Amino acid sequence: MSTGTTLPVVKRALLDALIACPGLTGVQLAYEMPQRGIAAESMWFGEDTETEVGIPVMKAGTKHVDEQFALPMVVQVLITDGRDAETADQRAAALLAELQQCLAHNPRLTPAIQWAEMAGWAHHVGPIGDGTARGSRFDVVIRVRARLTP
Repeated sequence: MSTGTTLPVVKRALLDALIACPGLTGVQLAYEMPQRGIAAESMWFGEDTETEVGIPVMKAGTKHVDEQFALPMVVQVLITDGRDAETADQRAAALLAELQQCLAHNPRLTPAIQWAEMAGWAHHVGPIGDGTARGSRFDVVIRVRARLTP
């Protein structure tokens, strides 16, 4: 009855768009959380994506499906050279702004969707290890809307 999902296509399109952003040069950009060697500045897709789907018209046969999902993305900065939490926050906020602008410049990342936008975020900060290092992390929610056509 349904036609699947645009999730993998959207993730690849957004990752490719971020890789092309000059302001993210040197930032580790990954499809999933790096299993080894997380860089000081990293972005990756979170683990759990939530969705809502609807069928706009009920009739016999193949259906169009309206899909909306909340795609999680992590924006993380680790400061290990003695600088303070404010420095980590400022850099993480700059990376968050790059993500926001990437979506603002091209909300239709792929023809498979209607739009994608930053819907919100949660912020986490704190010391790492022995307390001489600091981390700043935004858990971002990107809302995606699509109409799936068989």
